[in-house]
Amino acid sequence: MRAPRTLAAGAFAVLLAPSGLAQTITMPKVDLDYDKDVDFSAFKTYSWKDPIAAAKDPQMHTRIIWYVERELEKKGLTKKPEGEGDLFVRYYAKGRQGLKGTPSQNESHLAGAAGQLTTSVDFSKVVEGTLLLELQRASDAKAVWRAGSGYGSIDKKRADAEAASAVRLLLSKYPPPKP
Repeated sequence: MRAPRTLAAGAFAVLLAPSGLAQTITMPKVDLDYDKDVDFSAFKTYSWKDPIAAAKDPQMHTRIIWYVERELEKKGLTKKPEGEGDLFVRYYAKGRQGLKGTPSQNESHLAGAAGQLTTSVDFSKVVEGTLLLELQRASDAKAVWRAGSGYGSIDKKRADAEAASAVRLLLSKYPPPKP
């Protein structure tokens, strides 16, 4: 009676074992820079400042603005008309389209012959970009907080989800830790 249980446990372990073909998931790195002498709890409102490098796609521009506003609201900041906030918010976006190659190897064996190893590369179109958010103190327009990250998307249909994720990731670093 022990053998079937051992066999079932072994089969279950094989199903849970990581596959050599599985994709590796890596989180984008966030570069954060902020003024350590600033009391961020003093900021209660924000207003937009025109971006120097706005997204070329008007839909992406609208997405970024919308997601930044939602995330800032979650942080307790209130939007004010242009020029009236404690902070000025601006973003920089840069994107490019390209190709990404995914290599794979296969080994085949013929009866009585040595194995043959073949390598192939599957190419797909990708959209890659960089997003930087900057908060400037309104009183002197000095940048007090800046976070940026590179991101990539394999499917243009996921552009909305990618924009939301990138903004959420960057603003997860606001307010910065107290020194």
